[in-house]
Amino acid sequence: MTNDHDHPEHAQENGQPMNIAALLRAAADGELTECQCQALEAHCAQCDDAECQIAFEKALRACCGRVMSTPCCPDALRAKIVAMTSDGAKAPLVAQDDEALARRIAESNQRTRSRRFWARSPMMSAAAALLILTAGALVWQSASLANRNTPTHFTPTQASYFSRVSDFAIREHTRCCDDTIAQAKLVKLDINEATEYFSQAFGSQVVVPDIDQDSGQVKFFGGGDCHVPSTARSGHLRFDVTNPDGKRISLSLFVSPDPGLLPMEEGLIYALDSEACAAAGTRLFAWVRDGIQYLFVSEAPDEMCAQVRGLMQAPTTFGSL
Repeated sequence: MTNDHDHPEHAQENGQPMNIAALLRAAADGELTECQCQALEAHCAQCDDAECQIAFEKALRACCGRVMSTPCCPDALRAKIVAMTSDGAKAPLVAQDDEALARRIAESNQRTRSRRFWARSPMMSAAAALLILTAGALVWQSASLANRNTPTHFTPTQASYFSRVSDFAIREHTRCCDDTIAQAKLVKLDINEATEYFSQAFGSQVVVPDIDQDSGQVKFFGGGDCHVPSTARSGHLRFDVTNPDGKRISLSLFVSPDPGLLPMEEGLIYALDSEACAAAGTRLFAWVRDGIQYLFVSEAPDEMCAQVRGLMQAPTTFGSL
């Protein structure tokens, strides 16, 4: 027997009702549709623990990424994650194939949000074991490792946010460079409609490029709801520019109410250099304007970097975190 709490109104996935657990996992993955965002907001209004649950899911993903990508990842943890993501459907991964494993984990997001996945008791046991091991690894690693790219003067809360928001922005940008994935998420195809939508949602005017479709200098691919860490709601806008060699360059602009977790001053732009950026070959910049936080992911080469920042109407003066 189910009730409205199990199946929030309008929250659906592949035409089927989405239960609360699946809705929270989708929110942590940053993959909610507009209708699902509305269902999540309604649930958050009734449940004080909802935001904490989403924060835990996000912290769990970030922890998995950290412990799986460092040399000190416990063999037992790696083996359990491999077993969960393989699920007998594909050939097992070799221990050193971290990139393929990361893809496998990302691909499993959709499958693990289904009722059928959680209804199987053996898999439920494995999932519970993974949660315990990963939480333990998070505590162990936090106490023993320091992120060499995080400014040393940050408070623990700021350092944690710096890492989470950098990892999220780069991961979500990379995922949405796949046009098929992007088309499913970035459903608002008119730049003016997208700007007005997020401006109303955030209660402050969102500033985006002044698109001249005839010039071809920058093209708007689309925009959609997203979930930047520590924000109840955010937007993801993707743009494409062409470099001098004729190659398409994808740009992502994440907008949200400023959570105030990075010590940024208005009128300045900040380079968020992180391991995630270096690994992806991208640059990440941040600034605040009228209560809105902007996170800009650029794949542009050095000679175009200032130009594309100008297209995004970013500040020109750099600050230091």
